[in-house]
Amino acid sequence: MITSFDQLIASLSDKPKRCIALAAAEDEVLLHAADQAQHQGLASFILVGNSDKIDEMLRDHDIESQFEVIHSERPAEAAVKLVRDGQADLLMKGAISSSALLKAVLDRERGLRKGDLLSHVAVIESPQYHKLLFVSDGGINLSFDDATFITVIRNAVDYIRYFGIEKPKIGMLALVEQVNAKIPETVMADKIAKLLQHECMIEGPIALDVAISAEAARHKHLPSRIAGDVDIMIMPNTTAANHLVKGLGGLGGCKVGGVIVGAKVPIILLSRSDDAETKLRSIALGLVADL
Repeated sequence: MITSFDQLIASLSDKPKRCIALAAAEDEVLLHAADQAQHQGLASFILVGNSDKIDEMLRDHDIESQFEVIHSERPAEAAVKLVRDGQADLLMKGAISSSALLKAVLDRERGLRKGDLLSHVAVIESPQYHKLLFVSDGGINLSFDDATFITVIRNAVDYIRYFGIEKPKIGMLALVEQVNAKIPETVMADKIAKLLQHECMIEGPIALDVAISAEAARHKHLPSRIAGDVDIMIMPNTTAANHLVKGLGGLGGCKVGGVIVGAKVPIILLSRSDDAETKLRSIALGLVADL
C-alpha cells in the first residue's frame, strides 16, 4: 500500500516511461515541473502551444531537458489528439482554463470520453495523518444528484486501487452525523451511504473530525467502522472539497496533488497557482493510473 508521495514516486522509477501531452505549456512553473519529471525518468513530454513562447521560456529559465514542442493555436484539441492517436499516453492541463481543456476531452467525436462523467480526485499527505487521503470532487462537477455522487464514488474507488487499496473506507462528509432536513447534505449522505452499503465500506453523514479521529468518535459516542482510518472523503459539494484541499495545502503544511479520472486516460489537472512540487506530485498521480 502506498502511503506517501515519496513512496508513490519511488514506485514509478522502474516502470515504463510514459509520454504526457501538456496543453498550453507556456508557463515557467509547468516547465520546471516537466523538467523535474523528465530528469527523474518518470515521463517524457510533448509541449503543445505557442512554440515561440515555449522556446523562449525554456531558454530564459535554463531548462536543459529536451522536449518535443508542437505549435498550435488550439492546444487543448491538439493535445487531446496526440493522446487519441497514441502519440502520448496522458493529458496534462497547462496555462489554459479547465473548461477549455475539458471541452476538448468531452467532445463526443474527437475527445477522450469513456463514460458520461468525469471527476476530480485530490490526494493529501498530512503530517498529522497516517496515510494518504483522497478527496472528491473538488474541480469538475458543480451540481450533485444521486447518480453523480455514485459515479464520483465509483471513480474514486477504481482509482485508489492503484495505491494497493482494494477495500477503501469512504466517508460522506457533512456538518454533523445526524440526519437533519435543514442540512441537505446530511440527507443526501445518508441516502447515498445506504444505496452503496452493499458495494463498499461507506458511512454518512460523518463530520470531518470523526472521519480522521477515532478518539473524536468515542467522545461523541458514535459507532463507526471508519473513524480515524478513512481513505476517501466525499465532500457535499465542489466548493467544500476545493476549500478543504487548498486550505490544507496553503495553511496546513500538507502535500497535495490532483488528477481527473473517468476518461480514457488520466488527466493531470492543476490549479494555475500550484508550485512546481505540487505539479510534480500531480504528474505522479496521473502516471500511477496509467501503468
